[in-house]
Order: sequence, then C-alpha cells, then structure tokens
Amino acid sequence: MSNYLNLEDVALQRGENIFKVARLLTKYECKLFLHFGEENELLLCITDKMIEGNHHLFQVKKGTYPMTLNSQHECVQRLSNSNYGLSGLSFLVGKDEIRLKSVDDEDRSVCVVVHPDDVTKLPPLPKTVEGAPVTGELPYAKNNFENFVNYEKDVDERFESGKRKPHTVFITNEIKANQNRGDTWKKFIQLANDSVGKKQVMIPGYGKIYLRRVRLSPEKEILYSHEQFDHDKSKKMPIGVFLIKRTAFDKAWTKIAQQ
Repeated sequence: MSNYLNLEDVALQRGENIFKVARLLTKYECKLFLHFGEENELLLCITDKMIEGNHHLFQVKKGTYPMTLNSQHECVQRLSNSNYGLSGLSFLVGKDEIRLKSVDDEDRSVCVVVHPDDVTKLPPLPKTVEGAPVTGELPYAKNNFENFVNYEKDVDERFESGKRKPHTVFITNEIKANQNRGDTWKKFIQLANDSVGKKQVMIPGYGKIYLRRVRLSPEKEILYSHEQFDHDKSKKMPIGVFLIKRTAFDKAWTKIAQQ
C-alpha cells in the first residue's frame, strides 16, 4: 500500500472527522479505493452485475482497487452516520464490477485508501501558534480561506455527533409552538418548495441548507444537501445528497414530543 494512504490515517493527521475528509475528496472528484492487505491472499466477492441471469462468486487477489462511483457515494453516506462497514461496496477489477460479499468490521486488512496526490488537493488547515492565527500569506485568497473555515465549522456542528439531522432540529424548534405532527411536516415541505435544491433555507439551530421534494413521492420524501443540487429521485443520489422519509420524520416527531 506504499503508493496509497489510509483514509483514517489522513483524517487523524489532519485532526479532522473522517467523513469530512472523504466528502471533500469526492467533492474534488478524487477516487476512493479499497485495499486488500497482505493477510488476504484471496477474498471472496460476488459479481455486481448478473451474468447469464446469475451472480457469480469471484476471488480477488490482494491489492488496491478503485470503488465504483455509487459505492464512493455509499461509503461517504455511511461515514456521515459513523458507519465504517465496508460490506456490500463495489469496486472495479479491470472492467468488471465486483461487490464485497462480507467483511468483518474489525478486519483492518481491508480498508479505504486514497492517492497521495489527491490528498494534496485538500484545502490547507489554518495555521496556528499557541492558539493564535499565524500572519502571512496563505496559498489561497483570504475570502476563500474564510469561506473554507466557515464551511468546516458548519460541517463540524452538524456531523461531529452523527445525530444532528435537519428534520430533528426543525422538529425540536417547531414542536414547542406546533403540536400537530402533520402540520409540522407540511411546514417542512414548504421549506423544500422554497428551496427546490437551488435556494438556501434556514433551519434555526441547524443552519442553512438546500431541500427538494422527491418527484415521484413529493408528499412522503424530501432530499437535502449542504450544496446546491439538481436531483429529484430517491435512488442513485449524488454524493452529499441525503433522503428524509415521512416515516422517519413522524418517528422523530413522536420521540421528541415524548421527551
């Protein structure tokens, strides 16, 4: 693995949440790879696509393989929920798409890695000396630096706990004045109507966000992201776009109302 860096190690060295690092890498169109270490001479996998009507078992040799775009998206989503599992992720062996059949979450010989050149594309961290900012020119414009710091702070507030979701924060604020679950959902839908994935809307206590209703299920599903997006389906969502179902919203409302 000398030509690649373990994603967890990169996050630790930068002092950042691994989700943030993975999301930034994919945002800059960098690839995530699956590395199968020395301990796994052969690993049992399964073809992602059906061949002659059937999936086929596949033995993969040790090495490093690029994830498919969908699995990169899935990996980032899992990390946003502090899920480090790798089972079910797909990768490319030549032109074949292979899916990990099963891998023990404690098996450190299988891990996510990135190319060192891609790590250099990450925005530099602010330099400090004994807690005070270092003066001098940074390798990017001051406005870009300030935007990055604000972005990092915004992500920290929302994802460090792995529990802060826009709809739960919205419910917590609304439930004090609105004791009707259906009306609370309708108000959330209205925010999605106002945003349409292109205009930021504010959720007090959470921050600015983009919302959009799912075209085929507009009364039951809402998409959200921290960046503009042009997608209205609940499947094959782009990286950084997440789904809120009415059922999850209702469960959260009931739980919060009982607290």
